[in-house]
Amino acid sequence: MYTAGVHARALIPLCALLLLAACGDDRDPATGSDAATASESSDASASSDATTQHSSSADPSGDATQSETATSSGSGSSGDASDTDPPDTTEDPSTTGDSGEAPPLGCGHAAPAPGWLPGNTVEVDGETREYALFIPSGYDPGEPTSLVLNFHGLLGNPLQQADFSQFNDTAEARGLVVAYPVGIGNSFNAGACCGTAHSEGVNDILFARLLVDKLLGELCVDPRRVYVTGMSNGGHMAHTLACRAADVFAASASVAGVLGLAPADCQPSRPISMLDFHGTGDLIVSYNGAGPGYPAVQPMMQGWAARDGCDGASEVSFQKDDMTCETWPNCADGVEVTLCTIDGGGHCWPGNDSCLFGASSTALHASEAIADLFAQHTLP
Repeated sequence: MYTAGVHARALIPLCALLLLAACGDDRDPATGSDAATASESSDASASSDATTQHSSSADPSGDATQSETATSSGSGSSGDASDTDPPDTTEDPSTTGDSGEAPPLGCGHAAPAPGWLPGNTVEVDGETREYALFIPSGYDPGEPTSLVLNFHGLLGNPLQQADFSQFNDTAEARGLVVAYPVGIGNSFNAGACCGTAHSEGVNDILFARLLVDKLLGELCVDPRRVYVTGMSNGGHMAHTLACRAADVFAASASVAGVLGLAPADCQPSRPISMLDFHGTGDLIVSYNGAGPGYPAVQPMMQGWAARDGCDGASEVSFQKDDMTCETWPNCADGVEVTLCTIDGGGHCWPGNDSCLFGASSTALHASEAIADLFAQHTLP
């Protein structure tokens, strides 16, 4: 079912010279053609120029430092990134039918064309942010479905992330809508990194909240089934949003990313499921940590287990070839914390046998495992 993208191993010498430059073509992932993705440096010091103007009123963690109004072109809501709940997207139950629940706001709208839809925009604090959409062919405007935000790595873009993660194959098979946000300077501010977004204090938590809000108003998406994932800098965003937007996202999954906030600054509003894939041979985001903002992966995931009220000792839940997954059992509210470690694995998306730097694992496809996790969890 899955086909590898551009054979990134052949591109490694060029990538090693450029390190943070994007490699390969950007072609339409909806057609199954290839596109290589960009890499990121663990010191997050390099970035490309932003293509749009943006606010720099957010601190490095992504939270607003002062009250700010941000309007989504889809639903006209407002709020800040740190403590404003998203707008209520359901009607008064007294006005609904026997089920006691109104359909999501976006249900009943004309269905968009299926496939890859680039160039969409949402207004964030008066500034225009971009994203791409993938709509599965089975999308039904009258049947609520799940939404996944899939964040690219530093100097990457939606096309590259779609190709590298091969997530559209999974979304097509399972009927998932996927949004691919575009970072300022091809980067996201996830706390300790990365690039232009971090150095200029872009509020990407607010961007994620308002993007979800907009799509809830335009598409038939169940607001209790919204999820986040990403690669590298995008994986950092998956951790950060689990900390700061657990009221929006039902579960989170990171590939080759880490928590860029200080542990004390990660206080999710509720227990939230977290799945993390990371290779021990990753030279871009080290498995063993690289100083403040780049924690070692094992203690980082033990921290998630503690936040979620899980048992202190993990149990092996999957083992095949070079991959071992461990799960911390008995978490609060039925959530799940799992770390999948790839022995010797590089800066890769497991399941895609092409890799940015190092060796990939095909023992398990990360996109399938992520979709499995998401299918098991909804917002309370």
